[in-house]
Amino acid sequence: MSTYGTLLIPVPLEQAVPVLREVCAAGYATPAGPGFCLVHPDRFLDGNDVFALAGPIGAALGVPVLAAFQYDGDRLELEVWRNGVRAHRYDSWPGRDGEDDSDSPVGADPAAFLDFATGPVDGHRLASALADTPVDAEDMDVDGEPGYVWAQSLHWDVLRALSHPDQVIRLAQWDYLHMRRAPQAIAEELDGAEPVALGAAERLS
Repeated sequence: MSTYGTLLIPVPLEQAVPVLREVCAAGYATPAGPGFCLVHPDRFLDGNDVFALAGPIGAALGVPVLAAFQYDGDRLELEVWRNGVRAHRYDSWPGRDGEDDSDSPVGADPAAFLDFATGPVDGHRLASALADTPVDAEDMDVDGEPGYVWAQSLHWDVLRALSHPDQVIRLAQWDYLHMRRAPQAIAEELDGAEPVALGAAERLS
């Protein structure tokens, strides 16, 4: 999976849809287990990327929102928004684009993400993932360098530590463009259900 951006919202899909249709210019929404849903916006539209949408969606629904953007397998950015304001920012590789001199993650505070747990939290896995220290050997850099080989594996471990099931984690790594290109695959992930089209997005069926 290449670059993607998604929003995780602790609200059932049917409750969130009216707000999502008002706020998101184009995108899809999918269920993410009991009490959660995901939004997959068309990030190529101005003002429609995950970080621009998180505040308005959270403010309208009255819940925290977790915005995730994973870039090309290299970098994971996570933002927690509460009451329409960014409350926390995590960056697994702030120095990737020359924005910072550090290669160490910033914002690696496990407590910032606890609102998005759907069950018991694996504190060790969560802290290790945010520190860019894989728990599983298969996710470690093959050249012996510290950190994850792929940033999406880091994202996987964060959501797994928060008790999200594999199916939800896979959905959280589907981008709007991927869904447009492979509607049958996303239907299989949703057991035949169709994502809810938002804004200018066309239905996938």
